[in-house]
Amino acid sequence: MRRRALLVAIVIAIGLLWQPFLHPAGKAALLLLDIYSPILLGSNVAALVTPEPRERESRESLGGVEMRVSWWRPGWGDRHPGVMLVNGATPVGNDNSATRLLGRALARAGYLVMLPEFPFLVEGRLDPDAPRVVDAAFGALRALPETEGRPTGAFGASVGGGILLVAAGSERNVMRAGHVTVLGAYFDMDTYVASVATRSQGMPPAGVTPWEPSAEAVERIPPAVLAAMTDEQDRARVRAALAAPSYEQALQRLAELSPRGRAVFDRLSPSTVWGSVVPPVFWIHDPDDSFEPLSEAYAARDAARQGRMVLVVPRLVQHAEPAGGVKGRDLLFVVGELLALLGFTLEVLRLAG
Repeated sequence: MRRRALLVAIVIAIGLLWQPFLHPAGKAALLLLDIYSPILLGSNVAALVTPEPRERESRESLGGVEMRVSWWRPGWGDRHPGVMLVNGATPVGNDNSATRLLGRALARAGYLVMLPEFPFLVEGRLDPDAPRVVDAAFGALRALPETEGRPTGAFGASVGGGILLVAAGSERNVMRAGHVTVLGAYFDMDTYVASVATRSQGMPPAGVTPWEPSAEAVERIPPAVLAAMTDEQDRARVRAALAAPSYEQALQRLAELSPRGRAVFDRLSPSTVWGSVVPPVFWIHDPDDSFEPLSEAYAARDAARQGRMVLVVPRLVQHAEPAGGVKGRDLLFVVGELLALLGFTLEVLRLAG
């Protein structure tokens, strides 16, 4: 009799905990196993226990812009919660291996994944219309019969993460996302450009500290900012900012842009709409990120906003890719980092459905 009562109690406990904890915990474990087990163990453990995701490529017109779209669907069922991925400014677009790895991993965990290949990100352009186009793509994902009535969220990496955050605070579809998760994003276009230009970052309370940007950031960000200016006086002010001897002087030169030039920076800065971002924000940032400085994540964390933000600074990512900082580390370090990522991922997936 006692055994039967204990069994009934266990079944009831599992039932009560399934939706809020056990189900998302299983998904979180599958997601991390898919990403990290090939690197750490030499084989994909998640692939041994889940069906292969279904992959498809299509051409879509989203927000009036035609683009390639990559899709991953779980190997079972017809209706799933959705996740839209927004790439960083990578010239290989949807062929970026890290993004495709994430798409497959999310599909194994039970999500319908959409990856639009936004032309402005492939070309490395600062397009003030980008948040609207990203929002239109997210609206298309929400409108699918397969995701109807299911939670839908978005994940953005690097520059794409910053644009996604702008959309979350200014556009109607992403404002209704169940969650917005970003990896290595920027928060303010002024401070980001000043950091790249002066190889430094504002890190309160320490003040301005050295920061070494990657060669790619140095090569791509300044020309993109100059190209986004529509008159020669603003281009001259941007050149002065890029050549400024200090972080503070670079910010001062950017503050002197004309209203039209300022509008480009403001339209692409999450900081300008941060107070209007409704969805919970989950932010992952590599502490040694050389594309977007860590100061951008801390600035977002410390900025006034009513909504929830969770920031994690793990050493098992390298900018927007997994497994940075693993080499030379002992087992306890790796296990601790994985447990921290598991807890973070569980929080996201409890909202993601």
